[in-house]
Amino acid sequence: MREIKTVTVLGANGTMGAGSAAIVAAFGKAKVHMLARDVNKAKEGIEKAISSIKTDTIRPRLIPGSYDQDLEKAVSESDWVFELVAESYEVKEPINKRIAKARKPGTIVSTVSSGLSIARLADAFDEDGKKHYYGTHFFNPPYKMILCELVTHAGNDKKVTKKLGEYLDKTLGRAVVYTNDTPAFAGNRIGFQLINEAAIKAEEYSDKGGIALIDAIMSGYTGRAMAPLDTADFVGLDVHKAIVDNLYEMTKDAAHSTFKLPGYFQKLIDKGDLGRKSGQGLYKMTKTPDGKKEKLYYDIKGDLYVPVPKFDIPFIKAANSRIGEADYIGAMNIVKEAKGLEADIARYFIARYVSYSLSIVGEVVDTKEMSDLAMGTGFNWAPASAFVDFLGGPKEAISLITKAKLPVPEVLAKAKAGKPFYQLKDILDARSLFKG
Repeated sequence: MREIKTVTVLGANGTMGAGSAAIVAAFGKAKVHMLARDVNKAKEGIEKAISSIKTDTIRPRLIPGSYDQDLEKAVSESDWVFELVAESYEVKEPINKRIAKARKPGTIVSTVSSGLSIARLADAFDEDGKKHYYGTHFFNPPYKMILCELVTHAGNDKKVTKKLGEYLDKTLGRAVVYTNDTPAFAGNRIGFQLINEAAIKAEEYSDKGGIALIDAIMSGYTGRAMAPLDTADFVGLDVHKAIVDNLYEMTKDAAHSTFKLPGYFQKLIDKGDLGRKSGQGLYKMTKTPDGKKEKLYYDIKGDLYVPVPKFDIPFIKAANSRIGEADYIGAMNIVKEAKGLEADIARYFIARYVSYSLSIVGEVVDTKEMSDLAMGTGFNWAPASAFVDFLGGPKEAISLITKAKLPVPEVLAKAKAGKPFYQLKDILDARSLFKG
């Protein structure tokens, strides 16, 4: 792989395209052709890029252009073509054919996709093009979310993969997770499994608080910066649907049924209630008559919004208190010993998260460190391996998973007793790891 001095970004006017271009220009010091449907859109992308990193110093390196007028020339002089157009084969494949005709041998071409087949997209290229074609799944916004899933396929050259991974890591400051070409890759597969199953449970317990109850149970003490259903609202219910529908169709693992979209999600989508971007979805912010902000949640059975109640769940208060003292093992001991429905739900989802995160090792990623890095840097969730230690070690984690009637991952079953399952050094080493 040659030195990356010139880059073409296709889809430069979008939030992800502009943000990614800013990273390449700022950290990679590369000249970046910012291409969009028309030059004015590309210029808008330049302003977004500058705004995303809050410095005007990259402006001279950002060059606006359009697909019709500038694609072939820009691609022909680029060392990396970074495509971020709409998430569909119908849009990406015709663009790839044009890129394939214009690219020089040795030019890296990559796509941002949250689940399309990288091997299929690589079919537009000759042997050299296939060797240099990848998925580079940046997370949004790129300046704040440092995860990049580097997705490989059978036609890749391992030496090129290693060099590209080092560039993404050492030059662009990405936390690189090497994943195989599987549906939704690592982060979204793990994350949306839990989010969608939480949505299913919310319907099951709709008469006890539903959405609000599940998010209260799955709050910060479970290692999440944002509760799962609040996350779905933040991402957008339409985006959530696209990801889980793909996973439901394309995967057949032990969690397959949990990827089925709940009916009330589709009901909200059909009404245009997509989450925060539309003003309401699973939640809605409003004001009381005296002008105070009030958060409402969607009552699934009643098909209306009602105030989020203040749940009084003693074991959560106790666990949060321990976490405030950095006693994570003590917090999990409280959760393990607590009684009642809420505690049962909490234990189930902790077991599910550990079970599913580690079960993708071997199929989606080569090591547990890759799964851990994906969830830590892509979702701001405490890694599953850390939970194994918080629970008391592999034996205790296996016990929790078994009681929840969930599969025990092979990597956990083979773990040695008495040795920490999660080590920060493993995660830092994983940033530059590639196993062929």
